[in-house]
Amino acid sequence: MVLDAKQAVEIAKTRAEEVLGPGVFSLEEIERETYKDREVWSITLSSPRNLEHLAPMALLRADPLQYKRFLIDAANGELIAMKLREPASQ
Repeated sequence: MVLDAKQAVEIAKTRAEEVLGPGVFSLEEIERETYKDREVWSITLSSPRNLEHLAPMALLRADPLQYKRFLIDAANGELIAMKLREPASQ
């Protein structure tokens, strides 16, 4: 069984809730790539960032979203890795 992009996104969202807890996760990016000799779907999800702990000046530059990248095995749907994804502009 080979996963399509839609299935990979659903798996990433499910795993995000399991690992990070309940929340609102939005799709940002989908890519197909090779990771450690495995074909994977790279799914980037965003969720609102908690900005309450930041100083007022830090709020001016803070991104209101945080990004997580999920690598899902394209063959079996296994979560291979979850990584912090920083936008290129930062």
